[in-house]
Amino acid sequence: MSTVTNAQILDAIESAAREAAVFGAITRSGSRLVCAASGSASPAEYAVEASNDGWRLSLGTADRWLSESIESSLVESRDSMDDLFREALLDMGSTVEPPRIRHFRDEAKRYVFEALIPGNPGDAEAAAKLQLFLLAFESMFRLLGDMDTDMDTDMDGDPEG
Repeated sequence: MSTVTNAQILDAIESAAREAAVFGAITRSGSRLVCAASGSASPAEYAVEASNDGWRLSLGTADRWLSESIESSLVESRDSMDDLFREALLDMGSTVEPPRIRHFRDEAKRYVFEALIPGNPGDAEAAAKLQLFLLAFESMFRLLGDMDTDMDTDMDGDPEG
């Protein structure tokens, strides 16, 4: 296991996020990378940040309606976020087991969907895994609720009619 700095890991993730061209504005602040959700009905952002026990991957919004639209899609589909995350990874050709996702309202009154990726933040292998998780997270949430107003599709990705 080779060691790299958190900044180097975030550099690699930022590069992959820009290359994927699925996000809006992408910004960095310290040990936090923020990627705006593109096409969302309300402002929302994906974030990757180092923590004491690994990394945090999240989707956050201040809009209760957007959070509820995501929850409603999950209830209607009867799928769990964890299962959908696993499916998104499989669609990307990965059999890596995804971390569990929790949903809560944080101290800043934002609605957050968060996955904790345990481990050493300086682990070079973390960069590749985090890139994969970020892109799978985006792919999964794009199909939920009103996260993609440009694409009128149902949970299976088929056009609604």
